[in-house]
Amino acid sequence: MTLVAFLLLRNTLPDRFATHFGLDGKADGYSSPTTALGQYMLVFAVEAAGIAGAGLSIQPALRTVRVLTVFAWGLAGATAYLFIAVMGSPGGADSAQFPLYHLALAAVVGVAVAAAAWAGSRRQS
Repeated sequence: MTLVAFLLLRNTLPDRFATHFGLDGKADGYSSPTTALGQYMLVFAVEAAGIAGAGLSIQPALRTVRVLTVFAWGLAGATAYLFIAVMGSPGGADSAQFPLYHLALAAVVGVAVAAAAWAGSRRQS
């Protein structure tokens, strides 16, 4: 989803855009669009490695493929929402703002995606 959004928006992205925001919602880190995409894909890779590691180390009751899959879908949905919201953050390269309500919306998206994955996995069981 993040890659698709990047491909759709790449011609409208500035040469440098905000990729990191402080707790005040103001940008404090900038990257080129292609560097940002690489950073985003690295975050997804780290999340995948973390989920794989969790599958090896957590309690057997939580180690089921279904639970880890649902968690992975929810985490990926929330992360993708945040990355897409950052790409569309208002303001120029030096005045970008990222309202903190996006963090709550990302959580809602993550829970909704996880719920859909849970419901979908029940049908296939």
